[in-house]
Amino acid sequence: MADYENYITRDTVGGASIAGFPGSVLEVDEPDVFALDILDAPNLATIQIKQLKTLKRPHLVLSNLPELAKVDLPPGHPGAIMHFNSEHAPKRFVIGGAVSEIDAAWGTIQARSESAPNHQHWSRIVCCPGHEQPPEPSGNGLVIVIGDMPQEHDQIALGSGNDWLLLNVGGLRHVQANTSGKVVLQQVPDLRTINGSGHGLALEVYEAPALKRISGTGERAIVYQKASISKELTIADNWKHARIHSKTLRSLNFPAGESLALHHCNKLQQVHLPLGMDVECFGALPAPLMASARFYFDESSLNTCMERFKNGETDQLSGILSILANAHEREQVVLSLQKIQELCELGVPPDLIWQTRRELAARHRENRGKSRGAKRPFNEAAMTKADLYWHWKFPNDLAPQGWEADLKIWQYCHPSVPAAADYADIVACTCCNEEAFEALLRLALNLQGSDDVYRLAIRCISEYLGKGDDYLLNRNRSQQRDPTLRIVRLLIGKRVTDDDQRTIITFLCNVLPLKTLVQSVPPIVHMCPGVFRGVLMALSRKPEGWFTQRIGTFPFYKQGNKINEYRQKLMQIALAPCFSEEEEEEDDIAASPDPGSTYSLFEGEA
Repeated sequence: MADYENYITRDTVGGASIAGFPGSVLEVDEPDVFALDILDAPNLATIQIKQLKTLKRPHLVLSNLPELAKVDLPPGHPGAIMHFNSEHAPKRFVIGGAVSEIDAAWGTIQARSESAPNHQHWSRIVCCPGHEQPPEPSGNGLVIVIGDMPQEHDQIALGSGNDWLLLNVGGLRHVQANTSGKVVLQQVPDLRTINGSGHGLALEVYEAPALKRISGTGERAIVYQKASISKELTIADNWKHARIHSKTLRSLNFPAGESLALHHCNKLQQVHLPLGMDVECFGALPAPLMASARFYFDESSLNTCMERFKNGETDQLSGILSILANAHEREQVVLSLQKIQELCELGVPPDLIWQTRRELAARHRENRGKSRGAKRPFNEAAMTKADLYWHWKFPNDLAPQGWEADLKIWQYCHPSVPAAADYADIVACTCCNEEAFEALLRLALNLQGSDDVYRLAIRCISEYLGKGDDYLLNRNRSQQRDPTLRIVRLLIGKRVTDDDQRTIITFLCNVLPLKTLVQSVPPIVHMCPGVFRGVLMALSRKPEGWFTQRIGTFPFYKQGNKINEYRQKLMQIALAPCFSEEEEEEDDIAASPDPGSTYSLFEGEA
């Protein structure tokens, strides 16, 4: 019987706990256990685990072992996961064997570290107080340093080949990191400078309020500063990537980097970055980054800036406009247009709104499609080219919202911005998208008090008619549902003129398939009988080629009869008498249409 048998409790799923063991040396041999807890052993100094369950990752909890100095793990297992907690920081200990992750709670210290995914598991973990010289592992290990440095020393050199974790180290002013692994510095209140000399060095710094400079060579640096004594930070020499979390940082110098991520750095006032650097901002957009780098902004951060602008922080406006002008990807552009429209409702000057919309359209047009990976330059020529088309590439499910938001932006800007007023011609001439045209009609119908969008819809219809029969035929074939209701509603209202009536009716009769035309038009002829009759008679006299393209596929010997049949139907509709409402009531004809009534044509979705 093993000497710990009276102190162990096993379960049925591979777990066990040893509590209150009185000795100083513990040897564990449990071939059926992979999760082992060793608890409350005040005298225990050495733990030797000879065997645990094979092919399972060891999971060890060490709790309240104040004298622990050594832990030996069994060979042949995946890297163990270690949990170590006690009321006070440990004196010195060594863990021998493969470890993949360790987390600790020692007094006021809470830390967690795991081996890098592209490296092997740590072969050894060494922990020692800050006033002692750490005995480094031979390589591929983790060295933990805890506690204050001695008064005569204020710097430490981190040897190569290992990862380092420095916790709650007071008096430390300079770190020389010679390793190419991972270095984590946590709660180092006096730290001023860090110098790296490893090409793959990954540096993480938490709660170092006095940190001023990171220099040398390294792969990436992550800095978290809740409160900072030093308001400036320099990342010099050959560091490639950086991520900074700081609400107090005011000046950043990163002249040779490749990428930068800023989290909640809203106090940043001065930056020195290389041109073209990729900068990601989360939570806040510092004003100096507007002209110095291309950046990406997430939706939550944009909403934060919008709320701050609504609450009176007018200095946020330039940042918001720059954000919206740069969010040009297909997945972002609808949100950008909607936010620009929201700024219109907040009374932002129309010239700023239209300039932002132009920049967004130019970037979207230049960098969309299959070759968008090769970003084209953004300049005035790109903006001028984008001004010649009314084209957007929206996600299918968000296209109606995108087109409608763009039209409302134009409606807000065109009375006072000449470029926006001239853009009405572009909208009318280049509106070749079915969803864009539907959005224009929908907006013209819903905004009864606004004549500008209505007139734009009429101009767009006129442009369609001027493009010839082939263009209208293609539009005819693209129809997914009967558009009669949407178009006829344009005839109802005080804004419509005689010319508008003729334009709308001519477009309706030309765009409808013949089968739909002879079914949908008869109930509405009474709305404008003279115009309808003239247009229908003109259609009945069209050449055979016009009918052939619209009647579908028929055998050649039936085609002539079908064409004559449609000619006769069009003439019958044109020549049929139109009954007034009084006559309909007298004759009690239920099938006759009543404008604005419950006739089935006017039921359903607009």
